[in-house]
Amino acid sequence: MSEAQLELTYTALAECIGRVGENKTSLLLATLALDLLSQQADVKTALAHILQAERLANT
Repeated sequence: MSEAQLELTYTALAECIGRVGENKTSLLLATLALDLLSQQADVKTALAHILQAERLANT
């Protein structure tokens, strides 16, 4: 994904979060995460992404 495409994606996600509201943001992000994880080639890759996200969240 190019930098411009990444920026477009980031903006779309931010706008979507704004539309669903703070009370549904966690559900939206969990649903999105599960959808993206389900597209991974195998469970090992999916679990690696979960661990990476956890590490980034705790920094």
